Amino acid sequence: MYKRFADGPAKTHKSPPLPRKDPYRLSIQFNLIYPGNYHFILDDTEVCRSITPYLILVVPVGPANWKARDAIRRTWGNETHIQGELIQTVFLLGLPNGGNIAALQQNVHTENRLYHDMIQSDFIDSYQNLTIKTMVIMDWLAARCPKVPYAMKVDSYMFLNVENLVSMLKTPGTPTMKYATGRLMSQSLVIRDKDSQWYVSEDSYREPVFPTYALGMGYIFSLDMPRRFVEVSKTVPPFYVEDAYIGVCMKTLGIDFTPPPERKHFKLYMFEYNRCLLSSSITNILKTPEQLVNYWTALQKPGQPC
Repeated sequence: MYKRFADGPAKTHKSPPLPRKDPYRLSIQFNLIYPGNYHFILDDTEVCRSITPYLILVVPVGPANWKARDAIRRTWGNETHIQGELIQTVFLLGLPNGGNIAALQQNVHTENRLYHDMIQSDFIDSYQNLTIKTMVIMDWLAARCPKVPYAMKVDSYMFLNVENLVSMLKTPGTPTMKYATGRLMSQSLVIRDKDSQWYVSEDSYREPVFPTYALGMGYIFSLDMPRRFVEVSKTVPPFYVEDAYIGVCMKTLGIDFTPPPERKHFKLYMFEYNRCLLSSSITNILKTPEQLVNYWTALQKPGQPC
């Protein structure tokens, strides 16, 4: 599993306190993972109301991380028309977790009044709740956007080449149903070390190896999949390795991931600017919003990329 850059320090939901042995035992007991248990408290975007795009990019991001949202709006989130197709980007947030909660929440509302691209649900936004966050995304897409062909869940620290993504989706033979792809991981060992941030208890998942899954940095799926994920989440015990959880849901559904046309489309870390790689890939993991803006600006300059 790749190292994740969280939106802030990892914090456990403190009310009620979660057992140290398994941070999601209470979630299992009360079925808190099921996205229907949560409610949207901010959702005035026109996406899938008056606007029906070809592709929706959904970015899970912390309420306080306005710098990431600003960088995305200035770069790949501003790419709205590609190859004759309409692309829309929205941000999915939970409730502030720490700090001046009232001020943070006010800032969220102020920012949304400017852009109308933020969706907020009433779960606590924390690293341990990434699986809940992902399933709330699926719930929103299933309820709101059944007529949209494709969506992508893409993390806030990613460089996304939307042009290449659309080219991949428009390649003849790309499935329009039961489709999910990304950088696929196979035979990934389940971590039983309780001190690891990726610890999964045997109560949550008994097998020693995860089924194939797409790394959570960014994966694409057809819009029949969110409804399937929401339904199967009623029966699949939760754990907070969110990308592996989606893999377990896929296995339970009996649906295989579709390998991307080329593995190089979904890169891992890019610590130094490489114009050729950015121009030929779909995703790259970056570290900071400033890096995203700088790399994007450099890539837009004239000249052959390779």
